[in-house]
Amino acid sequence: MIAWITTWGIRCGIATYSKFLVEQMEDIVVLCQSGEGDVEGAIPCWQRDSNFFGGIIAQVAAKGIDTVVIQHQPGLLRFSYLNELLLKLADMNVKVFITMHNTRDRSIIFPSKRIERVVEGLKTCSTIMVHTNNDVQSLKKLGITENVVMIPHGIYPPPTKDAKPLPVNGKVMGTFGFLLPHKGQLELIQAFQRLPGWDELLLLCATRDGSGKMESKINSLIAKNNLQKRVRLVTEFLDDDVAIATLASCELLVFPYQNTNESASGAVRMGVAAGVPIAVSPIPIFDDVNGSIKMRGKSVEDIVASISMLSQENLDDSRNKIIKLRDSLQWSEIARRIQERLK
Repeated sequence: MIAWITTWGIRCGIATYSKFLVEQMEDIVVLCQSGEGDVEGAIPCWQRDSNFFGGIIAQVAAKGIDTVVIQHQPGLLRFSYLNELLLKLADMNVKVFITMHNTRDRSIIFPSKRIERVVEGLKTCSTIMVHTNNDVQSLKKLGITENVVMIPHGIYPPPTKDAKPLPVNGKVMGTFGFLLPHKGQLELIQAFQRLPGWDELLLLCATRDGSGKMESKINSLIAKNNLQKRVRLVTEFLDDDVAIATLASCELLVFPYQNTNESASGAVRMGVAAGVPIAVSPIPIFDDVNGSIKMRGKSVEDIVASISMLSQENLDDSRNKIIKLRDSLQWSEIARRIQERLK
């Protein structure tokens, strides 16, 4: 039996990632975090940022689990704690596959959160799955090479005919993702104000813990610049089919991230699913989004200049490549690649 250690039933990119993959697989038991969200279909047995692994070890022993798949992000489990877990599982002769959603986090303040603290444990893993070539290189610098494979992040399916999008009017620019400072939503609004020819900016940006200040800042910026009729902020956590269908109604999607250590963006993949042109900041998290238009920088001025220079040919080329990317990396294909390694 295979255990899949992940977040579950909460607003989290890793929970969504796991859900899509587990649905494609058989004989998987999900071991999720305790005390958060709806745990239907999963067994809560570990806590966020804790090195108490008694619950996980008990489940592995009780169910005769011989293979574990871990979805890791340092915000869920600091690297020193992950190292402890990997060594415990190695002592139990459990085969471990781990997907690392962030290989570049090197905390200066907290040594236990530095990736160097997990090198010993990672070397015991059967396979370390990463999303990009940058991740492969990050691990190579730590001396981890033989058990590393690159498996791209999956893509959501295109909108169904039955999906009911939110209404949009005219020529619409959009973005998607949780309402967070590093995602550049404030910069995008300021840039949009200076871009002629666009009727509406649609921000499908759900709120979560810690989003309150950002929501207030955005609403204040909209009011200050009298953009109430041109900028629409939707903070509701929409169903995937509704969100994708709405994004598909946009002429251009923009992801102006300012900075992040994440290896791949789940948000941009919603845009890829929509099959429309995509413009992104020139940072590593978007390196694997083939067909995206790289803006010249992350500032308001860079966003304005980059979008102003786009021709219809640029947009059509991006659209065609994005659709090709979407069709090649459906969740069923990613699940197949992973499951082949679990045999």
